[in-house]
Amino acid sequence: MPNHEPYVFYKLLPDGRFKLNVDASLMKDFDLCERYFYLKHIKNVRPKGLAIAKPFPMAIGSWWSDVMDMFYEHLKKGEDISKDRIQEIALLSWAKNNIEASALADPKKFKSFGDLAGAVLMLQEYYDSQYLIDKQNWKIVSVEQGFGLKDEVHIGETRRCVVYWVGKPDLTIVEDRRLFPIDHKTTNSIGANTGDEYKPGDQMIGYVHSCEVLAKQLGIDIRVDRCVVNVCSRTRPTDKPRNGGAKKPRFKRYYPNYTRDEIEEWKRDLLLRCDRMVHCISTNEWTWRKTACTNIYRRMCDFHELDSKTPAAREFILAANFQEGVAWKPYEPIEEEE
Repeated sequence: MPNHEPYVFYKLLPDGRFKLNVDASLMKDFDLCERYFYLKHIKNVRPKGLAIAKPFPMAIGSWWSDVMDMFYEHLKKGEDISKDRIQEIALLSWAKNNIEASALADPKKFKSFGDLAGAVLMLQEYYDSQYLIDKQNWKIVSVEQGFGLKDEVHIGETRRCVVYWVGKPDLTIVEDRRLFPIDHKTTNSIGANTGDEYKPGDQMIGYVHSCEVLAKQLGIDIRVDRCVVNVCSRTRPTDKPRNGGAKKPRFKRYYPNYTRDEIEEWKRDLLLRCDRMVHCISTNEWTWRKTACTNIYRRMCDFHELDSKTPAAREFILAANFQEGVAWKPYEPIEEEE
């Protein structure tokens, strides 16, 4: 295997403890399977040929996140977006995210979605029903601005580790004198239980806690107790549902809220999980959650081919069928972008 050192989220401190800078994505992978986490984030390997084309939900999700960035970056700058620019914005992002490659890999789903015409329609509907209202009510503080790589959000310490939280909310806004982090999501359809997907979990509560911490570091004494999950349905709801019920929404916003007790509980739990992570890194002992081999993120594990073979054969398979991956990095610091 090539000698490749990825971005390292952990560092050995002079006192013998580890400093960890972790985000929701890292913690989710670790919770799903320590063996998967080890191969993906410690050895930093991927199957050859992986990610030639993104799966349909991921491809549309990337495109949607990108067009939302364009919308709200213009709003942050005080620049108006007219409705006749929507097709141009949709096309730019479609090309930037190489959506055609994903469409060729999964033509049935993209045809059902409506391909590029469906994407333009989705954006037009959002513009009319959501953006024009946001334009009046939201003051955009930041767009896709990351935090945590400079140890801004200290979570706590154990005898093994010192933990800092990392993240990059899609937006941070002020509405009615309240500060909110916002995350854009796409889903197949919006149902009665869609909002339940966002609490409990690390991502939203991490945004809420960090937003308050960062505000205080800027000298702003403000309570942040909720975030906004801005959800878009990839499937256009039918005007006449089969069950005769109400038409499902195309767009909906959820507001997960957190008390101080919930945030302290989350921080304690995160420290326990990070303490376990340090044990694994220090001893190179990783629990193999075999139930995840055939169901990780609702699909076959990327390392199933490797781990379904005998221990003696795995190094040969690793060298032949796997390659170094794109190193995990939650965001690029602003000074590096400039």
